[in-house]
Amino acid sequence: MKQTLSEEELAQLPWYKHRWPWILMAGPAIVVCAAFYTFYLAQKYADDVVSDDYYKEGKYINMQLQRDVAAVQQHLNAQVLFNDEYTAAKVFIEGEFDRTQAIKLSLLHPAKKTNDQTVTLQALPSAVSGNKVEYMATFQQLPPAVHWYVRLEDEAGKWRIENKWLPSQSAMVNLTPKDNALLNVEVKKAEASVAK
Repeated sequence: MKQTLSEEELAQLPWYKHRWPWILMAGPAIVVCAAFYTFYLAQKYADDVVSDDYYKEGKYINMQLQRDVAAVQQHLNAQVLFNDEYTAAKVFIEGEFDRTQAIKLSLLHPAKKTNDQTVTLQALPSAVSGNKVEYMATFQQLPPAVHWYVRLEDEAGKWRIENKWLPSQSAMVNLTPKDNALLNVEVKKAEASVAK
């Protein structure tokens, strides 16, 4: 048989034997636990997109634009064909470049820097259809992503071509110099003709 306590007896009990203090403390305790769990998730799945040294990166952009302009002047274009497993690719490059030098293929994840891969390529012995040079790339399997940034550049860092690749639409991507580099070349040509 359950014994009921009178109001006087209840009032004399220590605080921890009452249920209301525990109910009132449960809310803040749950919030503190949720805050620690949220902090853990934020650390584990942090984006690598933002640079810590944005000023230095900003100064570096002008040097990068020169590489795009060089790619336009050298008439560089490329086509990258990925296999079904996304573990290898054939690369066809045309334009005026040193074919004896190694080329770097970079596969850049849009949000996770840890998924980025860079592979050094050597030209295959035979050229394909005229002035195109064929390269073969093997790399770790690419994790699923809506899109990737694919970049080709020479090891000396004199030129680069790149584009966004959508795996769901095609296993191929065409790489060309950036549009702003084309504009820079046209502006320089116009300035040179005006100066004459």
